[in-house]
Amino acid sequence: MGLNVNLEKNFSWLAFPGLIRAIVMLQSVVFFVILFNSETASYFMVTPEGIANGQYWRLISWIFYPFVDPNSYGPVFSAFFMFIILRISFLFSDSLENAWGEIQTSLYVYTTIICQALALYLSATGFLPAASLTNQMFYIALFFAFATLFPNVEFLLFFVLPVKVWIFAMISLATIVFSCLSFPPLLLTYGLAFFPYLVWAIPRLYHWSKYRNQLNARRVKFKSQSSDSQGQTLHRCVVCNRTELSDPQLDFRVAENGDEYCLDHLGDDGKPLAS
Repeated sequence: MGLNVNLEKNFSWLAFPGLIRAIVMLQSVVFFVILFNSETASYFMVTPEGIANGQYWRLISWIFYPFVDPNSYGPVFSAFFMFIILRISFLFSDSLENAWGEIQTSLYVYTTIICQALALYLSATGFLPAASLTNQMFYIALFFAFATLFPNVEFLLFFVLPVKVWIFAMISLATIVFSCLSFPPLLLTYGLAFFPYLVWAIPRLYHWSKYRNQLNARRVKFKSQSSDSQGQTLHRCVVCNRTELSDPQLDFRVAENGDEYCLDHLGDDGKPLAS
C-alpha cells in the first residue's frame, strides 16, 4: 500500500488508464493496414540497417506491429487469432490494473517498452547479442506478470483442454532459459528486455517462498503437537509405565504418596507393592 501511495503522489501524471488495451487496439488497426498493403509492414520492423541510417523511430514503432502477422495464416485465420490475442490482452490489462492500479501498470508498461527498445538498439548496433526480440517479448513480459499474480487462472489449450496459466509461463521461461544455455551472452539481452519484471518479481517470489516455508514449518509443528496431544494419556503407572492406551483393561489408583499405580503394583491397602 505504501508503494502505491508513493506512486500516486509522485507519478500520477504518468497514469494511462487502459494503456495495454490502447496498444493492442492500435495493433489491430495496423493489422488491417498491413493486411491491405503488405509493404507497410517494413515501416514497423527494427533492422540494423535502419538503425544505422538514423531511423530511430523504429525503436518505438515495433510495439504497434501486430502480435499475429497478417500474412502468416491467411486473412481469415490471422484475423481470428488477432481477435483471440485482443481478448487475452484485455484480460491482462484489466487484471493488472485491478491488482496494481493504473499508475503501477502504466509504469510497468513504460519501463518494459524502454528496456526492450534499448535491448533492440544494442542488439542492432552489435553491443548485445541479437535475439528474437519482437513485440512478442512485450507480450511475454505482460504474461509473466499476469501469471505471477494469477497463477491458477486456466486457459483452454486448443479450446478444449484447461491448463493453468503458470504452466504456460514455465514453458515460455524454459524456452528462454534454453536459449541462454545454448548461447550464454543472450542472458544479457533477455535480462535487459525483462528487467522491469525481474525487479518486481524476484523480491515477490522470494517473500512468497519464505512465507511458504514458514507455513510448511507451522503446519508440521501443528501436526506434531496434534499427534502429541493424541498420544497424551490420563493414567500412567510409575512402576511399569503402562497406560490406558497400552492396556485398555487396566485399572489405576493413586497411592498414599500421590503417585499413580496400576492395580498390579498397588496393594489392597493402597500402598505400592515392591516392583
